[in-house]
Amino acid sequence: MEALLSRTPVFYALLAMMVMATLGLLIVAPALSPLPLLAAVGGWWVCRQQLRTLTLAVFAAAVTVDLVPEVPYEGDWQSPLYFPGKLLYTLPGMSLPLIDLAVVGLLGLMIYRRATRSTIDPTPFPLSTPVLIAMLVLPATILWLQVWGIGLNGGVGRVSKTQWHQMMVLPLMVALFNTALRGPDDFRNVARFIIVGCCTKAFLGAWFIVMIARPRGYYFEYATTHSDSVLYVTGLAIAIWSYAEKPIRKHFWRMVWVCAVIFMGMHYNDRRLAYVSFQLGLFACFFISPWHGVKRKATRIGLLVLPLLPLYLSIGWQNPTGIFGPVGIFKSLVEGENLAKGQMDYRDIENVDVVATWQRNPLLGTGWGHPFDEIIKLPDISHAFADYLYFPHNSVLSMFAFGGVVGFSGLWLWVPIGIFLAVRAYHRAHPPEHRAGGLVALSVFVAYINQAFGDMGNISWLANLLAGMALACTNQLALSTGAWPSPLTQREEISAPENKGSPVGTPG
Repeated sequence: MEALLSRTPVFYALLAMMVMATLGLLIVAPALSPLPLLAAVGGWWVCRQQLRTLTLAVFAAAVTVDLVPEVPYEGDWQSPLYFPGKLLYTLPGMSLPLIDLAVVGLLGLMIYRRATRSTIDPTPFPLSTPVLIAMLVLPATILWLQVWGIGLNGGVGRVSKTQWHQMMVLPLMVALFNTALRGPDDFRNVARFIIVGCCTKAFLGAWFIVMIARPRGYYFEYATTHSDSVLYVTGLAIAIWSYAEKPIRKHFWRMVWVCAVIFMGMHYNDRRLAYVSFQLGLFACFFISPWHGVKRKATRIGLLVLPLLPLYLSIGWQNPTGIFGPVGIFKSLVEGENLAKGQMDYRDIENVDVVATWQRNPLLGTGWGHPFDEIIKLPDISHAFADYLYFPHNSVLSMFAFGGVVGFSGLWLWVPIGIFLAVRAYHRAHPPEHRAGGLVALSVFVAYINQAFGDMGNISWLANLLAGMALACTNQLALSTGAWPSPLTQREEISAPENKGSPVGTPG
């Protein structure tokens, strides 16, 4: 880009366009006349920055600002981060949000720099073969379901885009994050941005409930958004596994205060799924980790309190409040909210209907643009959500209903691949920060699965953003540790057989 601007005809042409745009705005809208100059200065600054800086800035903003599409604070309060969140996720007057344009634009900048052999950015990590295949299969499956559902089965095109939009952006985010990051040593920077995002949303959520809602006598089902559960679980995983892999005093006290703030945010956000995802993530990482000091101490404490568990559950089952609150969460997951009244929960009815829809065509599904069948009539919530029949809460079952076994396999392939590489790379990593990164990535995948199974996770911006970053980090950790052979090394071995068996190298 700098070479392009250095060419005199191109420079003068761009200068002339800026001058004409400024003069036009002076006549039509004088208040907007500085915009061309600001855009030119901003474009010049962007072209001089490393892709890593720009990408991390977008990621930091995305995990911190309000997730406006999910109506934070149930639409009754606009935090200081509402306006930037509206710009990033729902750019007014445009069909594509700003985050789409940022991801595509940064990828375009990367391609241009690679084509012109620019030295601004270092050589990026390649994508491992499994991740590359999954990232190609995912958009191909989405396009097939669009053709199958809209073109061949007469679905509603108006809603189909919303059914797959965030999943389609996921491969682009993985490609961008993998290109921008410089390897496992960048995990610490990513972790810091996530912790800042967690703490910011935790404090804003607490402020909303304590200072705004309760004094007015209002009750709200959540504070920030449902998808913040994935963010909170990721923040907890960062704090806990950083200490577990390197148990020093500094990491311990950092874990204490970070967990305290995030648990406060989870409490006021009041999402059961956050606690379930956190516990399942702990169990998954606990079982794959070796028997180091922290794990031994945790196991001994667990064995000591295990005899008290039945008593705790029995008391909490009858009075699930106070210190027995976790039992109440577990009870609500097992029994449902309406079982005592002899009724099925809304979610249970919805799941039955979605499974029945899948059974109509178990191999190929209905395709995009089709509602699920109401075998059991649901309460009509169209006044609040007009297209609710197209978006069941259980995204995993919905992928079976809309895509069948074939579609689900293509849409979900990246999840087991990410888990496999994360576990394999964790056992081959040596620096504590890198090992903690593998466990955090595994925790993200577990949280994503739970969010998809429990609350529309596959169409969540935040869930897909964190999953994309986790998959990119997992890819780099797998290549750098030799958990998966690097495509570059494989090509070198083919061209030079005498080097076969040499350690996997990392890009410069």
